[in-house]
Amino acid sequence: MQLEELTASTARAYKSLVHPKHLEWLDQINSSSVWGFGASNNNQPAGIVLGRSAVSEGQAKIIELVVAEGHQRRGMGMKLLWHAEKKMREQGISDGQFAGFIKAQDFSWLSKIAIREGWQLPKVKTYMYTLGSMRLGECHWVERLALPEDFTLFPWKDLTPAERLEIEKGEGQWYTSLLSPFFEEGKFDPDYSTGLRYQGKVIGWVIVQRMAGNLLLYKTMFVQEKYQKRARGITLLMKTIAQAQSAFPFGICFIEHDNEPMLRFMERRLGPTILHRKLWIETTKVLVGQYSDHFC
Repeated sequence: MQLEELTASTARAYKSLVHPKHLEWLDQINSSSVWGFGASNNNQPAGIVLGRSAVSEGQAKIIELVVAEGHQRRGMGMKLLWHAEKKMREQGISDGQFAGFIKAQDFSWLSKIAIREGWQLPKVKTYMYTLGSMRLGECHWVERLALPEDFTLFPWKDLTPAERLEIEKGEGQWYTSLLSPFFEEGKFDPDYSTGLRYQGKVIGWVIVQRMAGNLLLYKTMFVQEKYQKRARGITLLMKTIAQAQSAFPFGICFIEHDNEPMLRFMERRLGPTILHRKLWIETTKVLVGQYSDHFC
């Protein structure tokens, strides 16, 4: 195994290991505000740690720590973490942080390394699921979903100005700003986003955003609390997924760690459709006054 500090040029070889939203940082590596280390085996990328530093503030964040399949349990992750810590200490960083998405199956080994090296126990903040709607046929319970006559679904593009005004007035009263169907409105897809009416009044929505040619982000799902029983929200979601299935066979969604009912639903009910699971984790370490024997 070979381990090197990366430059913007050498980092390109590690693109296959990096989360898409972090690819831009590879081109900005300057060994100061953006830095990274790569591990390779037989000239093939095997692992990477990528970080950003705010030296003037004494803070730094590891945004990526990845060990490729087939190279785990060989100490590579620990060595990458050691070099990241050394880099932060050389910069005079007092507070180190790791915050980023990892594969769910990597949580166990990464947690062990973090604790062993004096980091706080990593906490899972958000779950990310990649779904394959082509597997919905394996979820036979979906066929039984139906809405009573008083409930109707409609394309979000058909929302009337009066309905929009009524929903906007309800923000902070019957739904929180985080669940607003108008947040980043320019990004969502009005054709595949779906609303739910009860006796002609809008009581819920599923807002989606196109992420790629065949991928939808299921961004926001909400149904008024008094209508949440009897699976009204689940029916709304599944009908939205089914409607988009032919054009968008893949979807992703994010669920907060404390939304236990939705997490149970994903695992128990949509298990056959789950293609990938990722976790957003966070952990910290105080670096001032601590020195690692590995660099003595």
